[in-house]
Amino acid sequence: MVLLFRITMFYLAAGAAVIAVFRDNPVVLIAEIAAKLPASLSVFYTVGGWALPGLAIVLLFVPREDLVRRLAHALLAVFLTTAFFLVFTMLKTTMPHILPFWADPLMAEVDRALHFGHDPWVLTHMFQPWIDAGWAGQIYFNAWAAPAMFLPVMLILIDGDTARVNRFIWLYAFAWIVMGNIVALAFLSAGPVYYDRLIGAEEFTGLSAALASSGIASGPMGAIQDKLWDAYVTGAQHAGSGISAFPSVHIAMISVIALYIYERWRVLAPLSAFLVLSYLFLSVYLGWHYAVDGYFSLAAVAAAWVWLRKRAAAGDRSPARAAMPVAAE
Repeated sequence: MVLLFRITMFYLAAGAAVIAVFRDNPVVLIAEIAAKLPASLSVFYTVGGWALPGLAIVLLFVPREDLVRRLAHALLAVFLTTAFFLVFTMLKTTMPHILPFWADPLMAEVDRALHFGHDPWVLTHMFQPWIDAGWAGQIYFNAWAAPAMFLPVMLILIDGDTARVNRFIWLYAFAWIVMGNIVALAFLSAGPVYYDRLIGAEEFTGLSAALASSGIASGPMGAIQDKLWDAYVTGAQHAGSGISAFPSVHIAMISVIALYIYERWRVLAPLSAFLVLSYLFLSVYLGWHYAVDGYFSLAAVAAAWVWLRKRAAAGDRSPARAAMPVAAE
């Protein structure tokens, strides 16, 4: 809990500084963070309502003496993660004010090189007859949003291992801040669905046709894609607005979740693999991402997870830790 508080306070301060330097009306924009915080708390129930019954069942197995503490910490974590996400949104919409979109041609070329001259979206749309556009969107956004945005809340509620909880809070911050802000800014790209609109080309007209024929463009996903583009063009500030493709925060966070499931319950390793592969596929199929966006995110999160585990293991083997007396059970 202390770690989450410190990371969020640092992120608030850093975000405010960036916005103050690069936005025209920094005071107004920073004030939006505070003004939208109370209303934005409803997002927790809106996107996470499906998860609440499951969490309630899990809490039945939490020791009674620990339940009140976990609930109190989880409530505070709801506020902290909501503030965290609002800062992320503000920084994401600020990135084009710092650097222009430049990396889309590079990512498109890398994708073709990795897939033997083929655009990955073409390969995914070979499965179009068997995929329902509505369900694809529901899985990609609604099923992902609650655990991705509020992972620390869930960790605090269901996991009594402080070291493991802190390790995955670090991965949560890595996925959103390092991948979603820092690396995304360095390789600022909009994604295949926006490629032609951004560059004024006709390179992804086939993707536009595929999204239309599959029903994606006329459904909720298409509406969200159009809304985000309009917000980018007009400079409007909405919750969750902002465009960036590389690296994929969607894949970064589903990788964090999959690694947690794997670390906690090794028998569920196939589920972890299925989650990551499903979201990699959908990120390309729905037009949001180049495949390399997801590959890089998965590799980076996995590397960070391995490093954190090795660091924890080295700490456990340190002479000072070894010399500590072991309490009798």
